[in-house]
Amino acid sequence: MIMEDMIALDGHHTKSMLKRLFLERGVRLKKHWGQNFLIDQNILQFIVRSAELSCNDIVLEIGSGTGSLTRLIAEEAGHVFAVEMDRKLFEILGETVQGCNNVTTINKDILKSKHHIHPEIIETVSNYVHTSPPTGGAVCIKVISNLPYYISTPIIIDLLQEVLPIKLMILTLQWDITNRMMAHPGTKDYGILSIMTRLFADAKVLKKLPPSVFWPVPLVDSAIVKMTVNRNKYPDRIHNYQGFLDVVRAIYTSRRKTLLNNLISLCLKDGIEKDAHGLREDLQPILKKVGIDPESRGEELDLEKLIELSNEISDYVCSQRNSV
Repeated sequence: MIMEDMIALDGHHTKSMLKRLFLERGVRLKKHWGQNFLIDQNILQFIVRSAELSCNDIVLEIGSGTGSLTRLIAEEAGHVFAVEMDRKLFEILGETVQGCNNVTTINKDILKSKHHIHPEIIETVSNYVHTSPPTGGAVCIKVISNLPYYISTPIIIDLLQEVLPIKLMILTLQWDITNRMMAHPGTKDYGILSIMTRLFADAKVLKKLPPSVFWPVPLVDSAIVKMTVNRNKYPDRIHNYQGFLDVVRAIYTSRRKTLLNNLISLCLKDGIEKDAHGLREDLQPILKKVGIDPESRGEELDLEKLIELSNEISDYVCSQRNSV
């Protein structure tokens, strides 16, 4: 193919352009990777405006695709780390941003495992933060992403707990994930994602998106969500953070069991040398002390009660271990 016929990447990445580009480059979209491209230029601009970027901002963009949004971010931010797992899309991304000297492209899966962001990505961003010259203001890390839907929940939870001092996240999410993030106690959508969001951030839905703003068109609605991260909201009140996570996971991975039975299972896994009857006798007074019905279920507990409960359970587990 002669150079004049090659598709230019410096214009809008529209549906027709992407179709021709992928045909030209032999790109086969992987549905199981959630490859749906945001093609509405007004929405792309809205995302960038919502991030309120400045030269002091370092942006981690996850799932950069062909680089259409990456290029817009680079025009406003100090530096962009664009992560794309698909090798062929990564090559296109590199060409799209080749004129941007403030973009670092990374060809890796953002997740090293289900519960861990890839450490090499974290190290790359951290090193840049520590070695970049001062710009006259405090460096701020922000995350902007049209998140692949199938990994949205673990990525959000992992980022909220990460060592990177993230201040803001602008995320495009599947609508049902947004519902789970914003859910209130006592509802069917309330669970681990709702709790971790409340623990570390203030979340707000900025805009609901119809399927038509993407290509290929997904079967569901989406939303743009703004998460203002504040890791100092509750940590001082949690005696043992790992113990808090253990209690939350025990409760919400077996939602059909009663709260008491979930806590008994947790204590047995922790190696406490008592049988289920003995644990029941010990845990019932703890639940009553916190003001929780032993036969209730986890989705009824708000964050305040979960913190109070986890503190009591952590103290109990510690006392049992020390008594051995």
